[in-house]
Amino acid sequence: MSEKFAEFPLTEYVWEDGFRPRRWQPGSYVDRYTVADSWRHSRGRTNRLDLHLDRFEETAGPLPEGFVEEMVAMASEGELFPRIALYKGELILQLRFAPLPRDTTSLTYADAPDPRKHPLVKGPDFIPLRLHRREYMDTQTDDIAITDSSGAMVEASNGALVAWDGETLVTPEGVYLPSITLRQVTERARWLGVPVRREALTVESCRDRPLWYLNSLHGISPVSEIRTAQGTIIPPAHAATEQWREWWWSGFTPATAVLHR
Repeated sequence: MSEKFAEFPLTEYVWEDGFRPRRWQPGSYVDRYTVADSWRHSRGRTNRLDLHLDRFEETAGPLPEGFVEEMVAMASEGELFPRIALYKGELILQLRFAPLPRDTTSLTYADAPDPRKHPLVKGPDFIPLRLHRREYMDTQTDDIAITDSSGAMVEASNGALVAWDGETLVTPEGVYLPSITLRQVTERARWLGVPVRREALTVESCRDRPLWYLNSLHGISPVSEIRTAQGTIIPPAHAATEQWREWWWSGFTPATAVLHR
């Protein structure tokens, strides 16, 4: 199943003291979401759904009573990629099919302006990022790197980026979305005693450093190639990738646990 298919809801609901279904149509949301969040919901199990809800509430405010309970019940079967959003004062739930997890991720690196206006909040920049992908992304790649004024990579349009310099985990400098998966990876690194440092993440440095793509849909996905105007860069593999991936996927627990947060 194409990941692009995950952009289109199976079903959409609006919250009115309970979820009411309504028909979704392409182009329904021509303005910016105030905020949105999404995660893989695998047969009723999620990975740190509490952190996704906390991040959403930081902008949207507290979710109404009953919202989370109903949402969890509605997403209890199948491989889903739910999205919650605040749009023009309405709370929306979109139930989308989840694509299969990507074993690796290919990136485009382009000399292009930063399309983001609200880099610290998920949702408001969905439309600018979609237009950015349409204009600059190589259609044979999975995502495009977002760069700062110096050309350093700060994140991708749909995920976070981290690199490895030997035994040190390198997170990008700059301003980027507070990724839940990035938070999980850096917290585990520190727990293991792995050094973590912030550094400008240049595309050239990835010739010698493993690069990981992180998000709540694919978990930890090693970057297999970076396509640039000057040619293709193949980041090396990290020896412990599979152990880290197994750790992340083992973190799925019944979504009902979030009802006690």
